[in-house]
Amino acid sequence: MAKKYDVIVVGAGPAGFLAAKAAGENGLEVALLERKTDPTIMDRACLQTLISANEYFFRNLLRYNTKDKRICFSSDGFSFKYDGPYINLYSLAAYTPNGHKIEHGDVKEQKGKGEHGRIGIGLDKEALFRNLLEEVKACSVDVFPGINVHKVTTTADGVRAEGSGQSFEGRYIIAADGVNSRVAEVMGFNKDRYYYCNLYALSYYLSGVEMPEPQQVSLVWAYGNEGAFRGYIMPRPIKGEYYLLLLTVDPRVNLEAGVDYFMTEAICAPWFKRAKKLKSFSAVCNCYSPIIEPYKDRVLVVGDVGATQELENNGAMVSGWKAGQAISTAVQEENLGLEITGISQYTNWWKEAYIRDCPHELYMTGMSMPYILPTAEDINYVYSHITEPGAACWNPYTASNSLRDSMAKAVAITQRERPDIFQKLQRKSLHPKELLAEITKISKPV
Repeated sequence: MAKKYDVIVVGAGPAGFLAAKAAGENGLEVALLERKTDPTIMDRACLQTLISANEYFFRNLLRYNTKDKRICFSSDGFSFKYDGPYINLYSLAAYTPNGHKIEHGDVKEQKGKGEHGRIGIGLDKEALFRNLLEEVKACSVDVFPGINVHKVTTTADGVRAEGSGQSFEGRYIIAADGVNSRVAEVMGFNKDRYYYCNLYALSYYLSGVEMPEPQQVSLVWAYGNEGAFRGYIMPRPIKGEYYLLLLTVDPRVNLEAGVDYFMTEAICAPWFKRAKKLKSFSAVCNCYSPIIEPYKDRVLVVGDVGATQELENNGAMVSGWKAGQAISTAVQEENLGLEITGISQYTNWWKEAYIRDCPHELYMTGMSMPYILPTAEDINYVYSHITEPGAACWNPYTASNSLRDSMAKAVAITQRERPDIFQKLQRKSLHPKELLAEITKISKPV
């Protein structure tokens, strides 16, 4: 007779690993299913950072304990080993197409604060996954690589997951299989979600890059003939290596051509004179409105599965950990014949820490900026009036707020001097559904 588990975790990413770890440490029988034959391999575009190291994010303060080599989330009381390479990141600099720089944090000032001045941490995600795999195995989690779950059904006393010719029975499932989750799709979680578009990503590991500030994240906006895109450049924790990551929501944009533009023509081109491409990655991610109710029929969705795009690595970790604790509580309540409250502990947190605290409309409005200011001239003009640095941060939800006063001044000047551009800026009050309507029409979920 096949083994029946207390919980089946689908997806061995940051959320899935932490969910399995939490449940395993509580003594549950846990199966962790992963589509990759090697769960530690990176096979998609990712900047591989832990963001918001100097502020609360998903109601936690992140700390990297360099002495004991542990990533710590003190608010929720968990940590795990990370003994791979890392690099401190001290500020974010955003560049308009003509080279005007807007800084979030003064690099020199932040460095002077030591570890407390870092806004993020760059790490090696494969090393992170190796450490997490060791940790889940140490708490008796059964790990099954090479399982691509395609079917989930509710049974008389639990739930069944099927994929790659195998079947797994459990009392609960935690769906941690990412933004393009098959589990969410087959269980009907996506039925009432609004589909905006896809986010297309292309990234490279590079050597020979010469950045103006090596411990800074640089964002560069670009407008091509096919549409708009943006690029992030930042150091890898491997000496002499950098990331280049290009993003767009416009399916007409050729990101390979965009990489060539960044390296040969854009304002950042001088940084790449001696650059060599070492390895490439890509990704296509669905952008939906979030899942409001993340639980039904003994399936709990966590991490990026229920998000509009991504929760970032540390947001996914917190989500996974809390989901593992919630399921552990629910299983123990069932065993003792008590009222089941464990699930609601997670769903209430989700609605407060993500749905309320991180409004997806704000995130998608950021994605919509090229459809508010549709030309390089527009963005060059408006942002040229932002001359004061914003607060040091590396967080998509707080970066815009840190420049709120400067942006208000820029808008006032634009209204007076360039009413044609000011009229375009008025579109910022529209819902992202309207801003992205054209892109939605030419896109479809993957």
